[in-house]
Amino acid sequence: MRCGEGHVLRLIDGSEVVVRSIRPDDAPLLQDFVRGLSARSRRFRFFAALAELSAAQLQRFVNVDRTRGLALVALSERRGRIDIVAEARCAFEQESDNAEFAIAIADDFQRRGLGTQLVKRLLGVAWRKGVRRVFGEIKSDNRAMLAFATRLGFRLRASIQDESIVIASAFQAAASAEKLFA
Repeated sequence: MRCGEGHVLRLIDGSEVVVRSIRPDDAPLLQDFVRGLSARSRRFRFFAALAELSAAQLQRFVNVDRTRGLALVALSERRGRIDIVAEARCAFEQESDNAEFAIAIADDFQRRGLGTQLVKRLLGVAWRKGVRRVFGEIKSDNRAMLAFATRLGFRLRASIQDESIVIASAFQAAASAEKLFA
């Protein structure tokens, strides 16, 4: 697969993707990725019924200040072209030792182990940067993501502000690091 520089990941079904940091020239690919997600997957990722990213959102998503966060894309050759099949990001909070993560996987790449590998990469970077807590907001009806977060050792709690949201938190500690990187 010719997806440029990056790390090749083999998924549990034997397929491969290339994972690398997002770049400004990924804007058209990222927009195609978002448009290609099912309405349900877009709602679970963006908490809104959007069809595509606005121009401002798109620019913010592809222009990541590496001192403030990390954004990864997984690329796959499909139908004779290179497509983004996953996007995962972690935003470091400047005033604390927390970071927020978010992830979206193309519907036809879900349940292949890609999300696990991407979140583990995000956590590894966050821990090395001194982050003590990584958290994400999950829609309470997103049962697959809640189970996924639990499997990775995240602690779940209901949001105080919004009952339709669950907060998943992972803490940098020996016990959670062992589980996450086993």
